[in-house]
Amino acid sequence: MLFEIIYYQQMAKDIKKLKLTKFQLIKLKKKIEDISHNPFPKQQGGLGELLSGNLKGLLKFRFDNDYRVIYSIVKEDNVMKVIVIGMRADKLVYKEAGKRLDF
Repeated sequence: MLFEIIYYQQMAKDIKKLKLTKFQLIKLKKKIEDISHNPFPKQQGGLGELLSGNLKGLLKFRFDNDYRVIYSIVKEDNVMKVIVIGMRADKLVYKEAGKRLDF
């Protein structure tokens, strides 16, 4: 089942900060689209990884080893909300996701 993808309003700024190449942007878009076909956690046969702590209920997936995409799903509406895309190394991606939980 394909989920509609909704991006957080500051997603363009997130991506600009990462300075991804055109090839990486195409690859990222494809990965998000692929995940949207089965955004559920791996424990439920999906492609996402569950987060814990104050981000419990959110999911993530890796992109090019260095990046993380944090998202939520709204099952009733078949919506996948992409909350933040960032580098895993500085862990700011997780802090930013916590700030955007009301999205």
